[in-house]
Amino acid sequence: MLIAALCLNIAILLPVIFGLATGGMDVAFGPDTDARRILTCVYFGIATLSVVLIGLHVGGHDWAVPMTFALFGVQIIYKLATVATVGLASPVVLTNVLVVGVQIAAIVAWSIPRG
Repeated sequence: MLIAALCLNIAILLPVIFGLATGGMDVAFGPDTDARRILTCVYFGIATLSVVLIGLHVGGHDWAVPMTFALFGVQIIYKLATVATVGLASPVVLTNVLVVGVQIAAIVAWSIPRG
């Protein structure tokens, strides 16, 4: 389930990054600004780390799990903060809430068999 949640990160972020870079996301994210370019870099970092973490999970590296939890923890905090700062009317925030749900479910699914 952790790998599935990482795959969801990639599936969502690759088209978003492309759209931010090409102007295709102007309606959702506003016009091209330095702040939007910084956000694009953050998204690129999350997508890249998600790919690396999938490789580490497949390779059986024990520290892939805590690294994944750290990534998800940061994402859960900032994505839930968007609900308070932007509101649920934004499609970006709604997508954030969906991702948070998947990430929490993945953490719980991993944790339950381990007590």
